[in-house]
Amino acid sequence: MKPPQTKPSLFFRLIVPATVVFILTILALIASLFGDPNAPVSQWLEANGNNLLMWEFVVVLTISFLAMAVDRRRTLRGIEEPRIHQTNATVSDNQASDVN
Repeated sequence: MKPPQTKPSLFFRLIVPATVVFILTILALIASLFGDPNAPVSQWLEANGNNLLMWEFVVVLTISFLAMAVDRRRTLRGIEEPRIHQTNATVSDNQASDVN
């Protein structure tokens, strides 16, 4: 099994900033509702906010699934390694006992 002290994959480190950007976009959209509708930021968010949120959501979702897939692969590899070492040790022990 994967030891607990292993470093998280790059995808797990990317989830946090991507999610922070997503949340800040939502908060900016909410703030633009209560602010001046003629402000340039409000007008830009009004025109592009839905597409921006959609793409940020896709990015967060993609990074999350990639992080889970990489973690699963690392976990399965960690489980498989002791089996390989154990099998090699058993084969070596059997060969040693055959020689004796």
